[in-house]
Amino acid sequence: MEINNDICDFYENNFDEANRFSGNPLEFIRSQDIIKRFLTPAPMVIADVAGATGIYSFWLAEQRHQVHLLDLSSKHIEQARQRGKQSAIQLASFTCGDARQLPWDDNTFDMVLLMGALYHLQESGDRTRCIEECFRVLKPGGRAVFAYISRAASLVDGYKYHFLNDPIFQHIVETDLQTGKHENPTSNPHYFTTAFFHTPALITQELQQGSFEEIRIFAVEGFASMIDTDKIMQDEHQKGLLLKHLALTEESSELLGISSHLLAVAKKV
Repeated sequence: MEINNDICDFYENNFDEANRFSGNPLEFIRSQDIIKRFLTPAPMVIADVAGATGIYSFWLAEQRHQVHLLDLSSKHIEQARQRGKQSAIQLASFTCGDARQLPWDDNTFDMVLLMGALYHLQESGDRTRCIEECFRVLKPGGRAVFAYISRAASLVDGYKYHFLNDPIFQHIVETDLQTGKHENPTSNPHYFTTAFFHTPALITQELQQGSFEEIRIFAVEGFASMIDTDKIMQDEHQKGLLLKHLALTEESSELLGISSHLLAVAKKV
């Protein structure tokens, strides 16, 4: 299958995925909180598809779940292998592979995480294949967790980080809002690479077309996407208050679209 070289180059050479949450772990903490509500007692058999360096894989394996990590980047898989060698926490397998063509048998997993691929695939047919593959390898009654970037993410970041002073970024924002297809035409290292940004309605539509049911969409950072949370996350009282309010508003339809990241949880019936 066709692979976008810009995306590969971004993760292989320009972006430190392994330390993405080191400065501010809000996205990670919120994603953990949402995922753990749908875990059943260990050991579950879990696929972490497009799982990068395995940050969610190792967290789940630490809870005695049997986790199989797959990612398109050989760099990410090697980093995950090295982490495994240096840790008492072990993953069940490491695979360098494509989320559109999973190497596993039908009805294998109790849960499937797809935490990256859908926001890098601009063609609907590719996203459909990813969703269908997740459905195929998931056991009946199992749940899948899908990560998305919001259609308004560049708009929010543009004002938050003053990127809109750049006319090129103004064009990026307008294209994102109109089409969902995000491009970085000048390969500016401060801007995100080739991607696709979803609306909540499109998330539901694509998952329903992929035969999933009981679909719920959660705002990850929610309203906090619009503010600087670095200092808040360093103060335990303020952090606790923020997490409380994010949980209270996480499924509010009025606020979903402003969250930089969204998680959808859906069931194979």
